[in-house]
Amino acid sequence: MEEIEKLFENSIKLEANCPGIYFLFHNEDLVYIGKGWNCLLRIAEHTRKDSVKKFTSWNYIRIDEIEEYNRIEKELIKKYKPIYNKTFIK
Repeated sequence: MEEIEKLFENSIKLEANCPGIYFLFHNEDLVYIGKGWNCLLRIAEHTRKDSVKKFTSWNYIRIDEIEEYNRIEKELIKKYKPIYNKTFIK
């Protein structure tokens, strides 16, 4: 029972909305950058069976302003050119 209590104490609380930019990694490679008003829901959509995006971990940066996360997403995609991002790479 102590182990469960320690896990709970160290757990990360889920937020209702996690707006911002998220990053999908396959092993150590950045393979996709996306955005959304709720990053957790968007990442969950990428785990569907019909999704072509294969990833092993993820992270996100919270950004509350839509205009900001649209601009920053484009800049990051241009800079890092993830394999699953076809838009903005040109």
